[in-house]
Amino acid sequence: MTDIYSEEPFIVAYYDGAAEASRIEAWQARLQNHLPDLKLVPLMSEAAKQAMAAMVWNPPIGQIKQMPNLKGVVSLGQGVDHIFKDESLPSHLPVVRIVDHDMSVALGHWVCLSVLEKCRNASDYRALAKRREFRPLPQQDARALKLGVYGVGAIGNEVVRQLRALGFDVTGYARGPHPDLDYPVKYGEAGLSEMLQEMDIHICIMPLTEETTGFFDKAKFSKMKVGAYFINAGRGKHVIEDDLLTAINSGHISGASLDVFEVEPLPDDHKFWDHPHITIWPHVAAQTNPQTASQQIAKALVSFHKGTEPANIVDKKKGY
Repeated sequence: MTDIYSEEPFIVAYYDGAAEASRIEAWQARLQNHLPDLKLVPLMSEAAKQAMAAMVWNPPIGQIKQMPNLKGVVSLGQGVDHIFKDESLPSHLPVVRIVDHDMSVALGHWVCLSVLEKCRNASDYRALAKRREFRPLPQQDARALKLGVYGVGAIGNEVVRQLRALGFDVTGYARGPHPDLDYPVKYGEAGLSEMLQEMDIHICIMPLTEETTGFFDKAKFSKMKVGAYFINAGRGKHVIEDDLLTAINSGHISGASLDVFEVEPLPDDHKFWDHPHITIWPHVAAQTNPQTASQQIAKALVSFHKGTEPANIVDKKKGY
C-alpha cells in the first residue's frame, strides 16, 4: 500500500446514476489505500458543493457548473462524451478519462464472445434447444471471415489482438495511417469505402465525437455486404438506430450485437427488445473496476489538488 497524497483531507463528489451508495463505498475503500483522508460524497448532496473534484458517469446536465470549488473531473470510464454533452461545463476544468488495460481486455472478451456467437450459430442452437431439436447446423469457416474494427486506439488494438489470437482476419479503420501497427489499417474515404464493402463483421470501438456521431447510417449499412453482421461496443450515438433496424428487417444486415444505445437504459417500448436478430447487453462490455483503476484516479485527484496536469487528460477539441 502506497499513499500518493495524505497532507490534508479533501472532498470528492461521486455520481454514476445507479446503485450509487454501494459503489461509493467500494470506491471509498479502494481510494483510501492511496488517499487516506479522502471523502467521497454524492454529487447531488449539499456536501458536494465543497468538493475539490468530481468522479462521474453521465452526470445531470448543469450540475457540475454549480460546484464552485471543482478543480477537475474524472470520467468513471474510458469515454467522456457523457461529460462533454453538457454545454454548461466550465471550459477551464480539466477532464481525465480512465485508461485501464483490464477494461480493454474485458471489452475484447465481449467482442470475441459476440463474434463467436455469430459465427458458431449460438442463437440458432439456443432456439433449437428450446424446441428440443438435437441436430447440427452447417459450420461456417471462420478463417474465411473478414472482420473490421473501427477505431484502433488502446482499446481497439486490444480487441484486434484478441481476435487475431483466435485466428480471425482483422483489418482496422482509423482517421489516418498507422504504419506502426502490425495489421492492416484503412483510412480516409477510400479506405472506409473498402471496409464497408469487404468486411463480413463490422465492430465499432470508436470514441464518440462530433465527427463520429451518427457514423453508421443508412448509406453505410447499404454499402455493407448482404448478410454482414454489426457489433457496437462504442457508443449508442454512433448508430442511427432506425437505419440499423431497417437494414436488418430488409435482410441486408443479418443482425447485431449491441452493448450501447442512443438512450440508456433502453426504453421498454424500444423495437430492439423483441427483435430475433438483435442481441442486447446493458452497457457491460467493460465495466470500471475500482481495484484496477483506483491508483490512476488517485493520482489524477492529487494533480487537480496541486494544480499540475494529470495523465490521460482529454483533448477537448478532439473529444478524447
